[in-house]
Amino acid sequence: MQYNYYFDICAICIIATIAITTMSRKAVPAYRQKAYGLLVFAIFTATAAERIETYLQMNPMDTSWYLFAEKSFGSIYYLAHLFSATSYMLYVMSVLDIYVNFRELKNFMFVAFGYLVGVTAVVINWFVPILFYYSSDGLYHRAPGIWLYYALAMYYLAAGVSLMLRYNSLMRLKTRMFIASYVVFIIIGIVLQFFYPTLLIENFCNTVSVTLVFITLQNPSEMVDESLNMLNRKAFLEGLDLKVKRKEPHSTIFVTIDNIGELGAEIGYKQAQNVIKLIAQYLRNAGRKEYGLQSYAYRYAEYMFAVSIHSKNDELIKEFLEGIAKRLNDPWNSGGMAIRIEGHCFLIKYPDNYETTAGLISRIDVVTEDIANSKDTIVVLDDAEFWKAKKARDFDAMARASLDKKNATIKYQPVLSKIYRINYSADVLFFPKDDNGNEIDLRYSIPDAKSSQALIDVDEYVYRSACRALSFWNGGDKKGKYRAIVGMSQGEISKNDFIRKIKKILREEQAEASWISLKLTETTLTTMNKVAEHNLRLMGEMNSYIIVDKFGSGYGDLDRILSLPVFQVNFDISVLRMARFSDKMKLVAEGMINLFHDVSIMVGAADIENEDDKQIAEEIGCDFLMGDYMGQPMQDSSYVKFIDAYFEEG
Repeated sequence: MQYNYYFDICAICIIATIAITTMSRKAVPAYRQKAYGLLVFAIFTATAAERIETYLQMNPMDTSWYLFAEKSFGSIYYLAHLFSATSYMLYVMSVLDIYVNFRELKNFMFVAFGYLVGVTAVVINWFVPILFYYSSDGLYHRAPGIWLYYALAMYYLAAGVSLMLRYNSLMRLKTRMFIASYVVFIIIGIVLQFFYPTLLIENFCNTVSVTLVFITLQNPSEMVDESLNMLNRKAFLEGLDLKVKRKEPHSTIFVTIDNIGELGAEIGYKQAQNVIKLIAQYLRNAGRKEYGLQSYAYRYAEYMFAVSIHSKNDELIKEFLEGIAKRLNDPWNSGGMAIRIEGHCFLIKYPDNYETTAGLISRIDVVTEDIANSKDTIVVLDDAEFWKAKKARDFDAMARASLDKKNATIKYQPVLSKIYRINYSADVLFFPKDDNGNEIDLRYSIPDAKSSQALIDVDEYVYRSACRALSFWNGGDKKGKYRAIVGMSQGEISKNDFIRKIKKILREEQAEASWISLKLTETTLTTMNKVAEHNLRLMGEMNSYIIVDKFGSGYGDLDRILSLPVFQVNFDISVLRMARFSDKMKLVAEGMINLFHDVSIMVGAADIENEDDKQIAEEIGCDFLMGDYMGQPMQDSSYVKFIDAYFEEG
């Protein structure tokens, strides 16, 4: 019998090319990469074994070992070929971040039982030819039980496809397409080789399909931190999102290195980075080596790691957490020095501690905000006192929850003046609600310089709410009797599509840009980038001006204030109180107000809390007064009645 082994040769060359390409890169410890490695290994073994078996058939030898060798490589081909189907299913599971714990009977039966049946059938075949056999001239023949192997292979292929269909929405179109193509190529190869036994094309079809998967689905460079040879934040969040959408309970240990800046100053930047590499290497291997846990380490932030754990054993996970804490307190030997680091670790579980990926990010931000001040290496998140201290700074979590549930309150706080009667203006404020429906005042908990996605979403929500209310109050009058002031974060005004988004909101709500001024803190104005500065100039061209808030509390930049379309500057309350107790400071404040007046910039006094604050603000010449003492934040209908009465009735 003459076999066409051209396709096997091509398959071996392709697999060898993939192997060389893979070895030329760093081997990043990732679940998907391991599963893909098994798939490639199985196809290469099956192809090589078939090629050797075919050679032996085409060149029969009159030796004692000939039939034994032929049957051995035939058996290896069957085992490897079935293992490629098993590996395919494991790869689909890895793409969906579904971890297989073979210690659990259910998982073992689902993945390994079919393959063990195949192994048993091959062993029996050595004594009773139920799958295949060779005639005296060395030619291969199928036995009646060959259908069993096809049935087992189809079981694994069907299991992989069913997982794809079940979690169809969690996979990208490209991912679904190329994983599905694997099944198509396999079926084509099986059919062709079944009806044309001399056409050895089945392994070639396997190789083509696995090559497509290799080209399109391997971990891209943006998923890998090359300096530490580990997966990065993007890879962590992608896997986390898959687990959350599948509602699969899981645990993650976060590790922070808090004194790396001081270490860099003492021992040098390069030496400090070597310590980070040692910590990363430890976290990559500690779970498996020391506790028998399947875990994967990620670089979540510059000096922060996340270790995801695939286990439901809470006691063992707790031991792992304590082991990490103990190791952090021990010295790290680098460059002949014993270096101590100050680090903390904490455990976050799903769904006990968060429900969405955004919720996890918000919680991490809250925990790490001042984690360096914690005395204990292990930070216990369920501690009541810990969360009581953190609650006031948990703006992101509350804001996100309120936005998602659409139960936040928008309030208006009057900006008052007895001189400028045309000033029917209000600060528009966002009040999130807690789990009990209570409004939470977080006006003094919002960061100046940094922005989160929740804060950016709040900015847009408040701006749209202000546009909707003003459109109703002004009743089509483009000049607009009623005006509003909306605070903006640096993250929002720094977006390239900021102007496009503002115009879209104005158009949809039938409002005018001139009705709304944007309020930025002094720190935000000073530290913003060129994109934000350009966006503010464009807003000025739309007659929407800037109010600089908390002037005197940050890093003042008069040049930038004078160069941008700034309409008003609000003095920080600390400046007013210093002016009340210091004649020199009072003169400085009056001089600054006169300076601003000379360049046609109004001056306001923010956060007025009592009569003394109000009195000093009026004495030094502030144009506008605002704060809870002047008028509490109120809902839209109450605000309109209040402001009309204030200006019309005095």
